[in-house]
Amino acid sequence: MHHDKDSRLTSKRVILTSFSIDILDLVSSIVVAWLSGSIVMFTQALEGFTDLVSSGLLVFGLKRSLRKADKDHPFGYGREIYFWTLISALVMLGSTAVLSLYFGYQRFIHPYHLSDVPYALIVLVVTIFTNGYGFTLSYRRLLKGRSLRNIARVFYRSSLIEIKTTFILDLMGTCASVLGIIAIGLYALTGDSRYDGLGAMTIGLVLIFFGFFLIAGIRDLLVGRSAAPHVEQKIREAALNVPEVEDVLGIKTVHVGSEKLLVALDVHMHSDLKTRELEMLMDEIKAEVRKVVPSVKYIQVELETRDRKEIRGKAKWHSG
Repeated sequence: MHHDKDSRLTSKRVILTSFSIDILDLVSSIVVAWLSGSIVMFTQALEGFTDLVSSGLLVFGLKRSLRKADKDHPFGYGREIYFWTLISALVMLGSTAVLSLYFGYQRFIHPYHLSDVPYALIVLVVTIFTNGYGFTLSYRRLLKGRSLRNIARVFYRSSLIEIKTTFILDLMGTCASVLGIIAIGLYALTGDSRYDGLGAMTIGLVLIFFGFFLIAGIRDLLVGRSAAPHVEQKIREAALNVPEVEDVLGIKTVHVGSEKLLVALDVHMHSDLKTRELEMLMDEIKAEVRKVVPSVKYIQVELETRDRKEIRGKAKWHSG
C-alpha cells in the first residue's frame, strides 16, 4: 500500500508542500525573532526565507524544464531544472550561511538578554515537525518503496535533482530547528546568551555543509552523468529480450533531465533484414527498453549484422 502511495507521489506535490511549509516557518520565525531578540530565531527566519526562495526557484525551474523540444533544444529543456537548482544552492550559501555566521559571531561577542524564550522553543518544536513532514515526502519520492537502507545510494544516483534539493532543504531545516532548541535550551538553563550566538554559527556551518553537498551533486548532472550501472544493465537485458538481437555491442546513456534518459544502443543482429523489417526491429527494441525503463525519453539504435557491417547508418533519435 505504501509502495503505491510513493509511486503516485509527484515532484510537483513534494515541492509545493515544501513551499507551503517554508511560508509557515518563515512567518512564525520572524514573529518570534522580533519578540525574543534571539539570533537563533533570526537565523531560523533566514533559513526559512532561503528555503522559500529555493522552493520557488524549483517550482519555476520544474515548469520550464517541462517545455517541449524545439529546433534549438532538440532534446528538450529537462536540464534547465539543474540550473535553477544550482542557483538555489548558491542563494543558500551566499545569504543564509554567511549571515548566520556573521550575526551569530556578533551575538557571541556581544551577549544580549532574550525575551519570550518559551515562544521560541514552541516554534522550534513545530518547525521540527513541519520540516520533518516535508522531509518524509522527499525521501519517499526518492526511494519509491525501496528500503531506507538504500537512501545514500539512491540519493547519489538519482536524477530527481528537484527532490534531492527539497530533501536537503527539509533535512537542513529540521537540523537547524534541533540545533536551535539546544542553543536556546542552554540559554534558558544558564542565562548565557552566548549560546544563542553559538547556535546561530553552528546552524551557519551546517548550511554550508549541505550547500556544498548539494552543489557537488548538481555539478555531476550538469556535466552529463550516465545512468546507474543497474539501469544500463536493465536496458541491455531489455534489448536482448528481442529475438532478433544477438548481442548489445555498446550502450551509452546520459541524463537530460529529471527521470529523462538519452540512450544510444549498438546492437548486433542474428541475420540480415530488409528495410521494413529493420524499422520494425528498431521500434520493437525501443518499445521493449521503454517498458523496462520508463525514464528513457530519447533512444537511438544502431544495427549491425554478423560480419559487423553497419546497416544503413544510424537510426534517427526518437522521442516518445
